[in-house]
Amino acid sequence: MEGRRVEKGVEVAKRLERHIEEIATKVTTKETMTHFVNAGMEIVQAANSAMKQMDVPEETKVRIHRAEKEVLLAARSFIDAILVEVDKEMPKKKSEFKKVEIKRKSK
Repeated sequence: MEGRRVEKGVEVAKRLERHIEEIATKVTTKETMTHFVNAGMEIVQAANSAMKQMDVPEETKVRIHRAEKEVLLAARSFIDAILVEVDKEMPKKKSEFKKVEIKRKSK
């Protein structure tokens, strides 16, 4: 019984993930993502700057560093998504292999 509930929960989570992904790709533009990443970096840089001037508990420092990592991962994801779009617009390469005929000279 418990296993079935877990399976159902996993199915629901996967559907939700697909739904969110679909919405994000239809609604979020490159410009919007750029602003989100820039805003995140500004927040993290401000927090890092404040930490240098204050006696901040270690747990706070760790949380700020985790937030910084998440912002950077978001930036990476953003760049990867743009690269996929750029690749779609580039012409496909033709095969680079060419048949070379080798002729033997008769002796």
